[in-house]
Amino acid sequence: MCSSKVKPARSIASRLLIYFISSGCVFFGLLLVIFLVFSGKFAELSLKFSMKGLTEDMAVTLYIDEAGDIKLDDSEVELKWGFDALYSNLAYRLVDIDSRQPVLFSVPEQTQGYLFYGIDLNIPLYHSRVKNRDISLYRMEVVLGQQNYYFDIARSDLLKDLANEAVEATIVDVAIGVILVAFLLFLSVAFIAIRLVVEPANALTAKIKKIKPEDLEKRIEVQDVPKELFPIASAMNDALERVENSFEQQKRFIADAAHELRTPLTIFLNRLELKIPPSPEKDKLINDARYISRIVEQLLDLSRAQNMTGQQPSELMLADVVKNVCSHLAPMAVDKNQALELVDETYACTVLADEGELTVIVKNLLENAIKHTPPGAEIRVTISDRAFSVEDSGKGIANGMQEQIFERFWRENQSDRSGSGLGLAITKELLSHYDATISVSNDSALGGAKFHVEFLNG
Repeated sequence: MCSSKVKPARSIASRLLIYFISSGCVFFGLLLVIFLVFSGKFAELSLKFSMKGLTEDMAVTLYIDEAGDIKLDDSEVELKWGFDALYSNLAYRLVDIDSRQPVLFSVPEQTQGYLFYGIDLNIPLYHSRVKNRDISLYRMEVVLGQQNYYFDIARSDLLKDLANEAVEATIVDVAIGVILVAFLLFLSVAFIAIRLVVEPANALTAKIKKIKPEDLEKRIEVQDVPKELFPIASAMNDALERVENSFEQQKRFIADAAHELRTPLTIFLNRLELKIPPSPEKDKLINDARYISRIVEQLLDLSRAQNMTGQQPSELMLADVVKNVCSHLAPMAVDKNQALELVDETYACTVLADEGELTVIVKNLLENAIKHTPPGAEIRVTISDRAFSVEDSGKGIANGMQEQIFERFWRENQSDRSGSGLGLAITKELLSHYDATISVSNDSALGGAKFHVEFLNG
């Protein structure tokens, strides 16, 4: 199955982002629910503390007058706790601990609406509630004139409801603000965490992409690779080493096979030409033998191009090399009735290259143009500053094939035996020895294909 048809799985970054957002929504959503559910508890807690504060404030104002009666000075209490005093929401009583009898009331005990009406004297210390009447009670022990008393405060739970409304709204507002800020902070940390995970992976991918088929000797630098990605980088380096070893074996095999085949093919071709009587079958056999011999020679050229690492480039006049190749191949163009034109746009252009390799490069491109254009076609070779181009008036090269033509043994028509499919592969291999580029396009002024070679350094 073609790998381009396989859809990649969802990226790690998107998975982490979905995980962080969903978990953050769940966590902070539950936190908000908890605040809402328990906001009433906060209000009740605030009520308990307010009851305690009110009881302590009022207990301080208890005193015994000159007649020996117990009094309560509530003038300051009314100012401090005015809401309860204004709406009769508050009642108090003082109970003698020994006799279990009330000795002081905020209003007469039998007054209609009196909050202590019907409430037993035996209530627990501190905070309690009369649930069926929605009344909160608070009892504390006081000492007056060496006598122990219970001082009780009763207050309607209307205040609790109002407190609930006020406190709950405040808590919800604060909680939403805090949770929103915390959630945004959480997302920021999530994005940073995702970036810390994805960036090393992207960096490793970029390193891998830099390794081209012609750079199999290169390896991925693993010094800065995170521990989690280290096995991938190591496995990639191991794979590259195995591929390089296999490629080296393949190159040695091709070189050895081509070398071993060249001599028997030469002998075979000589025997055909000298010992076989002339006939159409002989001509076909000779053409087949020459075709095979040409492939063997190009395989040897390719092997030499791949293994030439000790070449000593020198300053060469690009125009001299190109003109020599054109002179050598001109008869081939004449045989096909083709017009070969040489245009020299520079007279002192030099390039840094090996003369033999540069000759093969120019020869392969010009020979390719002559072979693949019809009789009567135009071919133009143009020399410019550290560059040259070969263009023709043929049918051009389809866009989808402009990369394939540099592959070994590739031919548009595999049954076409006019070429081996190695010429352009050899050309690209030789150019890889230098700081040079080759490109192909269909923007030739002659209407066909245009090959452009440029040496970036002179």
